[in-house]
Amino acid sequence: MKIASVKAFAVKLPRDLMRATGTAGSPVRLKNRTTEDVAIDASSSYLWAESYRTLYSTKIETTFVRVETDAGIIGWGEAQSPVAPEITATAINRLLASIITGDDALAPEQAWSKMYAAMRVRGHTGGFLLDAIAGIDIALWDICGKTYNQPVCRLLGASPAAPLPCYISGLAGASDEEKLSYARQHVEAGARSFKLFLDNSEDNCLRLLDALREAFDMQVALYVDALWRLTPKSALSFAGELAKRKVGWLEAPLMPEDVAGHAKLTAHAEIPIAIGESYRTRFEMLPFFQSGALDILQPDIGRSGLTEGRKLAALSETFHVPLAPHISIGLGPQIAAALHFGAACGNLLVMECNPKVYEAANVFLKNPIEFNFASLAVPTAPGLGLEIDEAKLFEFVT
Repeated sequence: MKIASVKAFAVKLPRDLMRATGTAGSPVRLKNRTTEDVAIDASSSYLWAESYRTLYSTKIETTFVRVETDAGIIGWGEAQSPVAPEITATAINRLLASIITGDDALAPEQAWSKMYAAMRVRGHTGGFLLDAIAGIDIALWDICGKTYNQPVCRLLGASPAAPLPCYISGLAGASDEEKLSYARQHVEAGARSFKLFLDNSEDNCLRLLDALREAFDMQVALYVDALWRLTPKSALSFAGELAKRKVGWLEAPLMPEDVAGHAKLTAHAEIPIAIGESYRTRFEMLPFFQSGALDILQPDIGRSGLTEGRKLAALSETFHVPLAPHISIGLGPQIAAALHFGAACGNLLVMECNPKVYEAANVFLKNPIEFNFASLAVPTAPGLGLEIDEAKLFEFVT
């Protein structure tokens, strides 16, 4: 069976930033458009974060990938593209599609290696190009599952699993009171784990943690994502404060390029250090493992794909590091791929869940992804287990 066509689409969904701010994909308040240096241009949907220098979109943005075989089987993939999905889509449509069209549709490992090799000597070993490869890779695994009439997790070596444990990623609200109310609603609905973002000062974060501990004591697990904002010195001090509050991990504490800083922090911090979403391949991650620069790996399947994700999982097992996959702003295919991946990982710790993103993902699905506030169901239908409503999807293609 051969690959007959590969097509990528930039997808953009409107969203209510007021309701989304504080959750995964929208962790911080964005600068107002009246603020100097707020956007790339006056019409841009990209704004700077108020508290650190990173761009976010006012929309949900992603790249969908449709691969069709000469037998008429269609596979869907998705590349993590929270900003400028047109770039990822162009990389697929202008470069990668031509590289693999006509190749074996049931050989994702072969396709990944071929696409990666095409540009690696030019320095394209990360970023948009790797995200594009990941989107195609996920679609090929979907085709494999549909061809063999098995869910992808079965092809990865796992039986269809029981629901996977998850944490709620972020607390929506403009104030501590609103965030506590958000947490209470979810605890009443069954949630038992939450991640907070360091969206302002460290003192503000600690104050909210204290309020959550007062409200729920040890009834809930708590994690903190620092959004790469700390220095080695401040991260060590902050980790000590988090340890006093029984926080499960400190995520993304330092700039992602800093291997030595993460290694030193991991060696001395009183709680586990979690990283992984910023990296796509085993080549990027190996120095962190060799240096002992992480305690928990958070791979993003929308950036690594399932093929390279398996290698990252093997690396983590080799170095006795548990997995907590990153699932942020991605929609249906990316979420489903991460669930199949998680089900196949023997060292899985917990999955990430943003209910607002899952609700958005289900807009395009004829068979919605099932989730509650404590666990995530792994799709059991062949392939990724999703049926895309193409008519609905193309309403949001740019």
